Amino acid sequence: MSELNNPVASGQPTERLIGQRSIPAGDARSVIIRQRYDAPVEEVWSACTDPNRINRWFIEPKGELRQGGTFDLPGNAHGDILRCEPPRLLTLSWIYGDKPDSEVELRLSEDGSGTLLELEHATVADLMLIEVAVGWEMALDFLSMFLRGDLPGAPVPEDAAEEFEPSPEMMRIAQERGQTWAALVNPGA
Repeated sequence: MSELNNPVASGQPTERLIGQRSIPAGDARSVIIRQRYDAPVEEVWSACTDPNRINRWFIEPKGELRQGGTFDLPGNAHGDILRCEPPRLLTLSWIYGDKPDSEVELRLSEDGSGTLLELEHATVADLMLIEVAVGWEMALDFLSMFLRGDLPGAPVPEDAAEEFEPSPEMMRIAQERGQTWAALVNPGA
């Protein structure tokens, strides 16, 4: 099942899907977000994997940032880097607080003169699906803004998550996306 609509920041269609796959924690459901970017695969890969670029639109990762290494997003999640096949595939274990371990996979492919980004977050905790989906979708809005040059050139401060106060517009968008994802996660509810 999927749904298309236009995110505020990118202006490109977003495809939303619910999937299933097996991860080390068990049989999982997943949220899949597909976005198209007007940038080459190598540019999108670099924006998603280079700590000096990630920190412009997301949280700067710490750790041994290589296949077999670990990562830590201060104030957020941590885990292991399970697969890294530049510039197409990145698979991470994703541990957030006391929630069951989950898995995030980033897949990039050429799409005409741009890039198709597919992010899949698989978890055994069904209750997390909607918040995971909305969180990733909002983050991908910032990635789109970064790739277009619409974000400041300075890194995001490490304590930004603690100080961040979403605007009423961002809250409205998050709520609408939550309703859209809820309908996909629980059709007919």
